[in-house]
Amino acid sequence: MDMPYLTLSGIEVRCSSSKGLTQKPTHLGPRVRTFSGWAMSGTRSRVFTWSAGTPPMPMAEAQALRRLIDGDGHSWDFAAATANAFTSSKGAVLANSNGVPQAGTAIAGRWGYGALFLNPGEEVEWSVGTRPECTVGFWVRAGVTGPWSHVVARFQSDVLYVNGSAAGIVDDMEGELGLSVSVADGGLRVLAAADVTVSDLVYLPYNVPAAWVPQWAAATAPFGPLPYHTADGTGLPAACRVLGQALDAQPVEYDEDGGRVQGQYMDFELWQQPEDT
Repeated sequence: MDMPYLTLSGIEVRCSSSKGLTQKPTHLGPRVRTFSGWAMSGTRSRVFTWSAGTPPMPMAEAQALRRLIDGDGHSWDFAAATANAFTSSKGAVLANSNGVPQAGTAIAGRWGYGALFLNPGEEVEWSVGTRPECTVGFWVRAGVTGPWSHVVARFQSDVLYVNGSAAGIVDDMEGELGLSVSVADGGLRVLAAADVTVSDLVYLPYNVPAAWVPQWAAATAPFGPLPYHTADGTGLPAACRVLGQALDAQPVEYDEDGGRVQGQYMDFELWQQPEDT
């Protein structure tokens, strides 16, 4: 399969043929002229901002893409070596736990060392202002040596996906995977029914389009850390970490499969982060 023009954390972001990625440098350090006109540079490095625009898309997809670009949600890599291993990428700390859940660099995760391990009956919960129209994704395996499975729960649609394919409803998770995830009263709760290892946990406060799910499962890097994404694709010189910003959107009506669709197209920016961050 050909590499997409642009992806954010593995999710394809389509760009309009008339508004492809424009690259603008930002020099880190001064570049000035002296009184005599001599050009001088104190620049030590530079980063780039990429600007682009999307083609027309249905309203629901456009709003989900806006939230993806803006980095809405929380992610957990469980990679710290202390109690901070339970803290999300945006600083949400563990609000409640049962048993002795383990997290940190001593546990191998999907993308290296850093994962959450739960015994049967153990649970963890974060207060992140959850809402019914949300999505939760993560990697899970039985014990510490089983094969990894990618799981996505779209709560508003009540669909459970395993490795990119629909596998039932969200309540089937415990029987299928040995754990359950729930969102209620503003909390995100993970409860184990067997020995399980969880890696790259992501909470998104919106319903992701179904087309994103197999892309997410096929990604070759972690999701986030939110609000940052790994941007990749043929439209960039190399993969890099970026902070996105969705800009103005314009309404549009267009034909799709013989019907009229009310949608939007919008502009956005991606701000590259320094390579040592």
